[in-house]
Amino acid sequence: MLRLTASGAEPPEIAARIGLSYGTVRNYLASSVTKLNARNRVDAIRIAAEAG
Repeated sequence: MLRLTASGAEPPEIAARIGLSYGTVRNYLASSVTKLNARNRVDAIRIAAEAG
């Protein structure tokens, strides 16, 4: 999901592409931000990219 977000996809588009609900995508993105100890989605994308 972070890769799709990094490519510019919005949560509704991500949900449609991977077959999840919009709410689930939002929850997963929020969880990613928390788990990576990031400030926001952009920061989470940066941290994940640096970690490989």
